[in-house]
Amino acid sequence: MANCTGITIGADYDCADPLKAKVNERLLVGNLDDIESVTYDVTNPTLITAITMKTTKAMFAFQGVRSTVKPQVDLVASEVTVGFSHQVDFSVFEVDAAQKENLQAMSTVSQFCIYQNPKDSSLGDAVWEVMGVNSGLEMATLVRMPADGATGGAYTCQLKTPAAASETELPNSFFDTDIITTEAAIEALLVPAV
Repeated sequence: MANCTGITIGADYDCADPLKAKVNERLLVGNLDDIESVTYDVTNPTLITAITMKTTKAMFAFQGVRSTVKPQVDLVASEVTVGFSHQVDFSVFEVDAAQKENLQAMSTVSQFCIYQNPKDSSLGDAVWEVMGVNSGLEMATLVRMPADGATGGAYTCQLKTPAAASETELPNSFFDTDIITTEAAIEALLVPAV
Protein backbone atom coordinates (compact mmCIF):
# COMPACT_ATOMS: atom_id res chain seq x y z
CA MET A 1 0.00 0.00 0.00
CA ALA A 2 1.29 3.45 -0.89
CA ASN A 3 2.37 5.94 1.74
CA CYS A 4 -0.07 8.84 1.34
CA THR A 5 1.23 10.85 4.31
CA GLY A 6 4.34 12.26 2.63
CA ILE A 7 8.03 11.49 2.54
CA THR A 8 9.79 10.26 5.67
CA ILE A 9 13.48 10.10 4.68
CA GLY A 10 16.00 11.82 2.42
CA ALA A 11 18.70 10.27 0.24
CA ASP A 12 22.48 10.51 0.15
CA TYR A 13 25.06 9.91 -2.56
CA ASP A 14 27.83 7.57 -1.45
CA CYS A 15 30.88 8.40 -3.58
CA ALA A 16 32.80 5.48 -2.02
CA ASP A 17 30.08 2.99 -3.02
CA PRO A 18 27.93 4.58 -5.76
CA LEU A 19 24.86 2.98 -7.28
CA LYS A 20 25.77 0.89 -10.34
CA ALA A 21 23.78 1.16 -13.57
CA LYS A 22 23.64 -2.56 -14.34
CA VAL A 23 21.51 -5.66 -13.77
CA ASN A 24 22.36 -9.35 -13.81
CA GLU A 25 21.71 -10.88 -17.22
CA ARG A 26 19.34 -13.55 -15.94
CA LEU A 27 15.64 -12.71 -15.80
CA LEU A 28 13.15 -14.91 -13.97
CA VAL A 29 9.66 -14.91 -15.49
CA GLY A 30 6.55 -16.62 -14.17
CA ASN A 31 2.84 -16.74 -14.92
CA LEU A 32 1.06 -14.35 -12.56
CA ASP A 33 -1.77 -16.84 -12.01
CA ASP A 34 0.76 -19.45 -10.83
CA ILE A 35 1.44 -17.50 -7.63
CA GLU A 36 -0.14 -19.08 -4.55
CA SER A 37 0.80 -16.26 -2.17
CA VAL A 38 3.05 -13.25 -1.67
CA THR A 39 4.28 -12.32 1.81
CA TYR A 40 5.04 -8.66 2.47
CA ASP A 41 7.09 -7.19 5.30
CA VAL A 42 4.75 -5.99 8.06
CA THR A 43 6.41 -2.57 8.36
CA ASN A 44 7.32 -1.91 4.72
CA PRO A 45 4.82 -3.08 2.09
CA THR A 46 7.32 -2.46 -0.74
CA LEU A 47 9.40 -5.37 0.61
CA ILE A 48 8.44 -8.95 -0.31
CA THR A 49 9.83 -11.61 2.02
CA ALA A 50 8.40 -14.70 0.28
CA ILE A 51 6.66 -15.84 -2.89
CA THR A 52 4.96 -19.24 -2.93
CA MET A 53 4.03 -20.83 -6.24
CA LYS A 54 1.03 -23.13 -6.74
CA THR A 55 1.62 -26.89 -6.77
CA THR A 56 3.61 -28.01 -9.86
CA LYS A 57 4.26 -24.37 -10.88
CA ALA A 58 7.60 -22.56 -11.15
CA MET A 59 9.31 -19.53 -12.62
CA PHE A 60 11.61 -19.80 -15.64
CA ALA A 61 15.04 -18.28 -16.23
CA PHE A 62 15.81 -16.37 -19.42
CA GLN A 63 19.55 -15.91 -19.77
CA GLY A 64 20.76 -12.73 -21.41
CA VAL A 65 24.19 -11.45 -22.35
CA ARG A 66 25.88 -8.07 -21.95
CA SER A 67 22.96 -5.63 -21.59
CA THR A 68 19.99 -7.54 -22.97
CA VAL A 69 17.93 -7.44 -19.75
CA LYS A 70 16.59 -3.89 -19.35
CA PRO A 71 14.06 -3.20 -16.58
CA GLN A 72 12.39 0.20 -16.39
CA VAL A 73 9.78 1.87 -14.18
CA ASP A 74 7.78 5.01 -14.93
CA LEU A 75 5.38 7.12 -12.89
CA VAL A 76 1.83 7.07 -14.29
CA ALA A 77 -0.05 10.08 -12.93
CA SER A 78 -3.64 10.92 -13.78
CA GLU A 79 -5.98 13.55 -12.38
CA VAL A 80 -6.99 11.41 -9.41
CA THR A 81 -4.52 8.53 -9.08
CA VAL A 82 -0.84 7.77 -9.13
CA GLY A 83 0.58 4.45 -10.24
CA PHE A 84 3.64 2.95 -11.85
CA SER A 85 4.33 1.22 -15.14
CA HIS A 86 6.75 -1.69 -14.87
CA GLN A 87 8.54 -2.74 -18.04
CA VAL A 88 11.32 -5.16 -18.90
CA ASP A 89 12.92 -5.67 -22.30
CA PHE A 90 14.93 -8.85 -22.80
CA SER A 91 16.32 -11.09 -25.51
CA VAL A 92 15.45 -14.74 -26.10
CA PHE A 93 18.31 -16.54 -27.82
CA GLU A 94 16.40 -19.73 -28.65
CA VAL A 95 14.31 -19.77 -31.83
CA ASP A 96 13.24 -23.42 -32.02
CA ALA A 97 9.63 -24.61 -32.20
CA ALA A 98 9.36 -25.19 -28.43
CA GLN A 99 10.46 -21.62 -27.67
CA LYS A 100 8.09 -20.23 -30.32
CA GLU A 101 5.22 -22.04 -28.62
CA ASN A 102 6.44 -20.71 -25.24
CA LEU A 103 6.58 -17.11 -26.47
CA GLN A 104 3.13 -17.40 -28.04
CA ALA A 105 1.81 -18.62 -24.68
CA MET A 106 3.56 -15.71 -22.95
CA SER A 107 1.64 -13.33 -25.21
CA THR A 108 -1.72 -14.56 -23.90
CA VAL A 109 -1.32 -14.49 -20.09
CA SER A 110 -0.01 -12.03 -17.51
CA GLN A 111 3.50 -12.54 -16.17
CA PHE A 112 5.64 -11.30 -13.30
CA CYS A 113 9.41 -11.20 -13.18
CA ILE A 114 12.39 -10.95 -10.85
CA TYR A 115 15.67 -9.34 -11.79
CA GLN A 116 18.90 -8.93 -9.87
CA ASN A 117 20.78 -5.69 -9.38
CA PRO A 118 24.53 -5.85 -8.71
CA LYS A 119 25.30 -7.43 -5.34
CA ASP A 120 26.90 -4.59 -3.44
CA SER A 121 26.44 -2.94 -0.09
CA SER A 122 24.77 0.17 -1.53
CA LEU A 123 21.59 -1.77 -2.35
CA GLY A 124 20.89 -3.40 1.01
CA ASP A 125 17.58 -5.24 0.67
CA ALA A 126 17.10 -4.17 -2.98
CA VAL A 127 19.47 -6.60 -4.72
CA TRP A 128 16.44 -8.43 -6.19
CA GLU A 129 13.36 -6.63 -7.47
CA VAL A 130 9.96 -7.99 -8.48
CA MET A 131 7.89 -6.46 -11.28
CA GLY A 132 4.23 -7.01 -12.08
CA VAL A 133 3.29 -8.87 -8.91
CA ASN A 134 -0.04 -7.01 -8.57
CA SER A 135 -1.30 -6.07 -12.05
CA GLY A 136 0.89 -8.40 -14.06
CA LEU A 137 3.04 -7.76 -17.10
CA GLU A 138 1.71 -8.29 -20.61
CA MET A 139 3.73 -8.86 -23.73
CA ALA A 140 3.79 -5.46 -25.43
CA THR A 141 6.20 -6.29 -28.25
CA LEU A 142 7.95 -9.33 -29.66
CA VAL A 143 10.34 -8.76 -32.56
CA ARG A 144 12.78 -11.02 -34.35
CA MET A 145 14.92 -9.95 -37.28
CA PRO A 146 16.95 -13.05 -38.20
CA ALA A 147 19.62 -11.11 -40.11
CA ASP A 148 20.04 -8.31 -37.52
CA GLY A 149 23.60 -8.17 -36.24
CA ALA A 150 22.72 -5.96 -33.27
CA THR A 151 20.34 -8.55 -31.79
CA GLY A 152 22.16 -11.62 -33.06
CA GLY A 153 18.91 -12.78 -34.63
CA ALA A 154 17.33 -13.24 -31.19
CA TYR A 155 13.77 -12.42 -30.21
CA THR A 156 13.46 -9.08 -28.42
CA CYS A 157 10.56 -9.20 -25.99
CA GLN A 158 8.96 -6.45 -23.93
CA LEU A 159 6.73 -7.21 -20.96
CA LYS A 160 4.87 -4.20 -19.60
CA THR A 161 2.16 -3.21 -17.12
CA PRO A 162 -1.21 -3.01 -18.91
CA ALA A 163 -2.16 0.60 -19.67
CA ALA A 164 -5.48 0.32 -17.84
CA ALA A 165 -4.04 -1.30 -14.69
CA SER A 166 -0.95 0.43 -13.38
CA GLU A 167 0.96 -1.04 -10.44
CA THR A 168 0.38 0.68 -7.10
CA GLU A 169 4.04 0.40 -6.07
CA LEU A 170 7.49 0.73 -7.54
CA PRO A 171 9.05 -2.69 -8.20
CA ASN A 172 9.03 -4.53 -4.88
CA SER A 173 12.31 -5.49 -3.27
CA PHE A 174 12.61 -9.22 -2.50
CA PHE A 175 14.61 -9.91 0.64
CA ASP A 176 14.44 -12.47 3.44
CA THR A 177 16.86 -12.27 6.38
CA ASP A 178 20.13 -12.03 4.40
CA ILE A 179 21.61 -12.43 0.91
CA ILE A 180 22.18 -16.19 1.21
CA THR A 181 18.63 -16.90 2.43
CA THR A 182 17.17 -14.66 -0.27
CA GLU A 183 19.22 -16.32 -3.04
CA ALA A 184 18.01 -19.73 -1.87
CA ALA A 185 14.38 -18.54 -1.87
CA ILE A 186 14.73 -17.17 -5.40
CA GLU A 187 16.44 -20.30 -6.73
CA ALA A 188 13.65 -22.37 -5.16
CA LEU A 189 11.15 -20.52 -7.37
CA LEU A 190 12.74 -22.24 -10.39
CA VAL A 191 11.76 -25.67 -9.04
CA PRO A 192 8.09 -26.70 -9.38
CA ALA A 193 6.29 -26.41 -6.05
CA VAL A 194 5.09 -29.64 -4.46
